[in-house]
Amino acid sequence: MYLDKIKFGPSGTCEDFKNEGYLHTYQVPAWLKSKGLDCFEYSFGRGVMLKPDTAAVIGKAFSDYDIEISVHAPYFINLATLESDKADNNVRYIFDSLKALRLMGGRRCVFHPGSPLKNPRDQAMKVLLNSFEHILQLKEQLGFSDLLLCPETMGKKAQLGDLDEIIAMCAMGDDNIVPCIDWGHLNSRDCGVFFSKDDYKRVIDKLVDGIGEKKTKNMHVHFSKIQYSAGGEVRHLTFDDEVYGPPYEQFLEAVCDTGLTPYIVCESAGTQTRDALAMKTYYEGMLGK
Repeated sequence: MYLDKIKFGPSGTCEDFKNEGYLHTYQVPAWLKSKGLDCFEYSFGRGVMLKPDTAAVIGKAFSDYDIEISVHAPYFINLATLESDKADNNVRYIFDSLKALRLMGGRRCVFHPGSPLKNPRDQAMKVLLNSFEHILQLKEQLGFSDLLLCPETMGKKAQLGDLDEIIAMCAMGDDNIVPCIDWGHLNSRDCGVFFSKDDYKRVIDKLVDGIGEKKTKNMHVHFSKIQYSAGGEVRHLTFDDEVYGPPYEQFLEAVCDTGLTPYIVCESAGTQTRDALAMKTYYEGMLGK
């Protein structure tokens, strides 16, 4: 499912949601609608433990308020593993996520590619790409061809998931394999590289060259400011940070200049809804709304 306009929303529930007395995910869409936001990412970070009936209730609520929902598959997926039992678990985690996503009425599933562990990086990538090819075949066979898988750029240098590696993954599949570009992760990997809109445009241009305009235009986006060290990502911050970045204003200027229509999920630490709204407000200000 591709978008004809940009959507903005948070990953998970924030401090404001809880402070205003809300507890349940089915309450999220009405609350986000009241804030003027458009989407929400539900995390299965520690495993897909959502009951089917609950997923259906959540899906109806999001549909009623016309808020799009995406999911994040379990964090411990590693498509580069050489252990057969762990490889089988990877497949289960992804397809359990897709089954829940279907029940929730969503279309996008984000996942972490994995880690080379003790293996040489190039060899680990070969294993990863073979594993991903198997998953893409199963995705078609099991009736999930209409759902989008979004491999994510990662923030630690030791992890698989730099820009070139994500391009290689997304170049394998059909139009329903699109990148999740986490700009804070990319910024952290290289210890601060995004300052101007041209810095962002260089990555956008590379994506267009590698996977085409259509997938690039409709990319999934994670955005937050992130503290980093020599090894990459340390922790997520809020938009109050003035040290690490990356800046969202220049990112949105690049989006506006290039005509992208991404699905933008803010992952700020505790202020993700407020910061998602700051992004939407800035973007609409550029459009003169």
